[in-house]
Parts: sequence; C-alpha cells; structure tokens
Amino acid sequence: MVHRALVSLLAFSLLAALPATAMLHVEEVISGLDDPVRLVAPGGDSRLFVVEQSGRIKVFDQDGSFRDVFLDVSGLISQGGERGLLGLAFAPDYETSGRFYINYTNSSGDTHVARYNVDPDYPDSANVGTASPVLTIDQPFSNHNGGHLEFGPDGMLYIGTGDGGSGGDPQNHAQNPQSLLGKMLRIDVNVDDRYVIPEGNPFTDEPPLDEIWALGLRNPWVYSFDTLTGDLYIADVGQGDLEEVDVQPAGSIGGENYGWRLMEGTDCFNPPSNCNDGSLTLPVHEYTHSGNPFRCSISGGPVYRGSLVPELWGRYLFADYCSDQVWAMTWSQIGGVGEVTDLTSVLEPPNGFNAISSIGQDGLGEVYILELNAGRVWRISSDTTAVEDLPAAVRLEQNVPNPFNPRTAISFVVPRGGANVRLDVVDTRGRHIRTLVDGHRAEGRNVVDWDGFDAAGRSVPAGTYLYRLRSDGVEETRKMTLLK
Repeated sequence: MVHRALVSLLAFSLLAALPATAMLHVEEVISGLDDPVRLVAPGGDSRLFVVEQSGRIKVFDQDGSFRDVFLDVSGLISQGGERGLLGLAFAPDYETSGRFYINYTNSSGDTHVARYNVDPDYPDSANVGTASPVLTIDQPFSNHNGGHLEFGPDGMLYIGTGDGGSGGDPQNHAQNPQSLLGKMLRIDVNVDDRYVIPEGNPFTDEPPLDEIWALGLRNPWVYSFDTLTGDLYIADVGQGDLEEVDVQPAGSIGGENYGWRLMEGTDCFNPPSNCNDGSLTLPVHEYTHSGNPFRCSISGGPVYRGSLVPELWGRYLFADYCSDQVWAMTWSQIGGVGEVTDLTSVLEPPNGFNAISSIGQDGLGEVYILELNAGRVWRISSDTTAVEDLPAAVRLEQNVPNPFNPRTAISFVVPRGGANVRLDVVDTRGRHIRTLVDGHRAEGRNVVDWDGFDAAGRSVPAGTYLYRLRSDGVEETRKMTLLK
C-alpha cells in the first residue's frame, strides 16, 4: 500500500500545462436554476437537459434559452441534504423509442429508478402517464444515495449506488454481496418488463446479487464512459481524508472491488491495517482533504470528446465541490495516469465558482460546469476553435504538441455542410498503424487524439510517423514525432 502523503505528492507533482491553456475559458449559459446536479442530452441532440435536485428537469437551447419543463416529479421525492432527483439517462435508441430513466429518492427516502417516455407530440415534454418502476432500493440513512445513471457502450443501464449513508458505512453495505448499496449495478432495460439480468454479469447464480457489476463504492458522484474507448471512470466521494477516481478498463468482465469500507483510497480504513489481501482494485488517482481552498468532495465528469476544445481532447474532467477546483487527467490502460492538470485559474469566472456539483456533457460532446448553490451552468470553450472562413475543402493542420509524449491532438477543418473524412496514421514506409477517423464530420474544426498505440492496442516505438487525411478527392499528409 502506498502511503497517503506520498500518493498526494505524486498526484500533484504530475500537474502539467496543457497546450494553449490560456485559450480556455467558460461562458455562462444558464442561470436561475434550483440546485442543478446533472446536465445530459441524447446523443446528437443539441438541446440541454438540466436536472434540478428539487425535482424538475428543464430543457434549454444551446444558447441557454429556456424551452420548457421536461418533467416535474417534485411531488414524488424526498428533499433535503443529499436527497432529491439525482439522475437522468436517455436510452441509446431514444430517437425512436422515446425512453428515458430517472433516479430519485422517493417520499420514503428510498432510491427509486423509473422509466418514462417522451410525449410523441411534444419533444420538450415527458408523458407523465408512462411512468413505470424499474428498481427500488431501501436506504437506511438520508445521505450517500449515489443517484447517477449511465448507459454503457453495451447498451446496458449502469446504476451507481452509495453505501446507504451515515458515516463509515456502519452496516458494511459496500462489502456485503447481498446488498445493492455501495455498488455499480448493471441491468438490461431493453425489455418490456422492468429489467432482466444481462449476460455477462459476474455474479449470476452465485451468492452476490445478480444485478451487481462491481462493489466497494462509498458514494459514486458521477461516472462516465469514454465514448471513444469505452473505459468507465468513477468519481467516488471519500470519508474524511481521500477523494478518488477509479477506472474500469473497457473489456472488463466486471467484479472489481474498489475497496470501501476496507479502504479509503489507498489507505486502510476498517480495519486500520492489513486491509487488502491483493484482491482490491485501487484508485488510479486520489487527492487529500487539505489545501487552501479546502478540498472535501469529488464531483465527476466525462472524458472530453467534443470538437470545440481541442486542448481537452481525451482528458477526463473532474472537480471538487468544496474548493471549486477543476482538473483534467489523462489515463490509458497501458500507461496509467499521464498528467493531472489544474485548470481552475484559467476557467473560473471573475467571482469564482460556487459549489461545483458535477461536470455535464451534452449530446454533441461539449462539457459544462454546474454550480449547485449559484444555480448556474457554464460551458467550457476555447478560442482555438474559432474558424472565421471555412475552406472550400477539408484542410489538415499540424498536430499539437509535436514532438509529443504520450499523446497528441490532430485537427482538421471541414467545409460548410460537413464532409466524409478518413484519417490514418502510417509509418514512414506507408504501412498502416491506426485509423483515427472514418466517417462524416461536421463543419468547422474537428480534433482527434492519438495516444501512440496501433490498431491492435500495442504501443508503437518512438520515431517519425505520418498522419494522412483523405476526403472527397483531397489528400494531405503531415509528419509527427513520438518521443519515449
């Protein structure tokens, strides 16, 4: 086990400047909200759906113009503290099925997941008559309700549950295989019934409950799948000393035990020593409850895969609710954590943030900072994506940084109306290494990331490589250098 002070030193010594971070900023998009906790949208949808903890989901345009109240369940929920309406997820086939799912604490204080359908005649409003229960979990205390919902790349619904509350998980739910609390659940809701247990769940027909995908979580406060790689990032709120980021790599068969309450981060908690027999999965990153401003509770976000902020491409974003700091982190299955960058000074508005509850993501991959107390939503933007005159044909640009290690961003500008683009990495002999883009891309500047791995997931040696773009008769090639 690594000592806490050493881990903290290592984590914050990794702070490194992203390329052109001075170009980053936030712009206020929405204000006047009542305790916003989530911002999500169906894939490809330009609208913004904001979840208010008090029980409403509101719909806005990209410019922040209010459209309507999508759903109001304020009469069904218990409120106060960590209770309320806490989660929203749209089914992967939402465009055709109109199904979406919410997670809230009901009038008894218990976790309740329900399915709804959108009104087929009015896309900015849910049909409240379609409410159908999916899952209810008893909550022994009022805090640690988790609440986030997320569909994975496998089409299954993932439900993150807290340990049931109080302090120190007094009933040991997170390690109890017969409790759904303190877990990551995985269920199949692509059925007419409430749900079925999907193929591949790790504990099917064994003593742990079949819904369990992973265990040992304290209070997962936003988790997300990297839309490119499929890796699952979990921001798990700590007890009194450590906040942590856990990562489940794409291709995992599930069953990971992330340690709580045996461990808080990389420290033993209960028992105070000899807590890890080697079977626990430790966080990839953690930070301590310390500093000025004081850090105390992690608020998770996504891995950025949008097109407006090339500096953040491929980086996982997270924040702290108490200190209002914002960080970007790189991670890969082979290399682990690459860099952790504090973005607070370049992102915070003139009067600072006020209780960052989460970092949301819209249907186009852009990211937003939500303030619980101030009731505001800020979009992260970059001046580097401004394109005054779109070219007549796709234009390839130089990768940044170059030379690079471990990863680089490659940008290209697409003419009005979009275009079909293929972007490949090849070696100096023209042998194919990896295809980065193959399909239609929207007009404007597009950014993709190369992490130095080939199509088979193998790390390539240091040296000079070429990236080649083909689109509608246009072919451009540029050089880049990988250092190791």
